[in-house]
Amino acid sequence: MSLEAFSDEALLALVARGDEAALQQIFRRYAGAFLGLARRMGLDSASREDVVQEVFSKIWRNARDFDPKRASARAWLLAIAHHTTVDQLRRLEARPQAIEPTEDEPEAFDLPGPGLDEEHHLDRIRLRQALARLQPEEREVIEVLFFQGYAHQEAARKLDIPLGTLKTRARRALSRLKEELREA
Repeated sequence: MSLEAFSDEALLALVARGDEAALQQIFRRYAGAFLGLARRMGLDSASREDVVQEVFSKIWRNARDFDPKRASARAWLLAIAHHTTVDQLRRLEARPQAIEPTEDEPEAFDLPGPGLDEEHHLDRIRLRQALARLQPEEREVIEVLFFQGYAHQEAARKLDIPLGTLKTRARRALSRLKEELREA
């Protein structure tokens, strides 16, 4: 039986039961996206491969913790990849470098891989538009926290603003993003 038609949620349920073929299918769908995310966050080639291996180990060990009521499978998988990449950056004491997309490269939300479809492409467009409507200082906080991978205290130092101000801007920006995306 081919697992290609299975949803990500169904595949994670199978992985939670120890189905290696389901994990392989998730790998085929998301390995490119995880590599792209690690590249965008500033890791070198060897470190990117280490991160992807670690991400799939975490997925294998923690699939039973996935709750479809809390997040989509895609969001859960990408969150694991993001957190693992941030952890690797911290271990290496490296700082992610912002890389401007070129015509040949996908943008930050346009992660490569066959697991993407029209709906996710439209979500990325909506998110990009919603980010553009934020105040510049709010957008800057979101970029530093979520796209560059800084912790709150590190981001406050980098932006040279008090920690409380950073948290207020982040909370306000996330609230505005949520509203914008709900309306779109």
